[in-house]
Order: sequence, then structure tokens, then C-alpha cells
Amino acid sequence: MRISQLAKRSGVPASTLRFYETLGLLAAQRTDSGYRIYDEATVERLAFIRAAKRVGLPLEEIGELLTVWDQGACVDVRTRLRPMMTARLDEVTSRIGELRAFADVLTDALDHLDALPDRATPCDASCSFLKSPARQEHR
Repeated sequence: MRISQLAKRSGVPASTLRFYETLGLLAAQRTDSGYRIYDEATVERLAFIRAAKRVGLPLEEIGELLTVWDQGACVDVRTRLRPMMTARLDEVTSRIGELRAFADVLTDALDHLDALPDRATPCDASCSFLKSPARQEHR
């Protein structure tokens, strides 16, 4: 199938397919006139790439997995994939902690902002929410 057919069938834009080819993630045969031709195995390969991207793997690691996948044994892919997914989970867990701490900072800043008196005079440093303890801790 040609690149436009593969793009339509897989839902992956042709530009992305060409990019994957430059990275070595996909291989295409060429017609005499230079058109890219893909086989059914490419559809499965794209499904694998998309699944790996959904779990947050970078293209470099996906390339490593595809090298293992090309050699055949599913157990080898699983063995290589597990630490990659564990690392992603650790990153997400850490990021969740950071986001929770930031949510606390925002909550404190909002509480401080809500506690400021309503004044008809111009703002000065004493009424600024930027002087809240939460803001100073988050520098």
C-alpha cells in the first residue's frame, strides 16, 4: 500500500510516517517511480509504535524495542519494556507529587487573596498576594 493508504488506514499522518522512516522506525520499499510501498507488517508495527507512545515512551526507546521486536521473541520485548514502563511510572508519580505541592501553593495564594481587604485606594505592597508566605516558599 502507498503512504496515503497507510496514513488513512492507521490514522497516522503521512508526514509522521515519513519522519518515522527517517528515524529508522519504519521501512518502505520503493516503486520504480520512487513511491513508498508498505506491507501489512507495517500496520502492525505502527500499532506497536502507537501503543508505546501512549504509555509515554520516547521514540528513541521505541526504536530500541522495535529492534528487539524484529528479532522475534515476545518475552524479550516484555523483558526490555518492563524497566522502561517502570521508569515512566516513577516519573509520573514524582510529577504528581510536584503538582500536588504546587496545588497547595495555589490554594494558599487564593486563600490569601480572598482574605485581602476590599479597598478603594490604589494597591500597595501590603495588599499584594505576591507577599503571601506560600508565594515566597515556592521561589
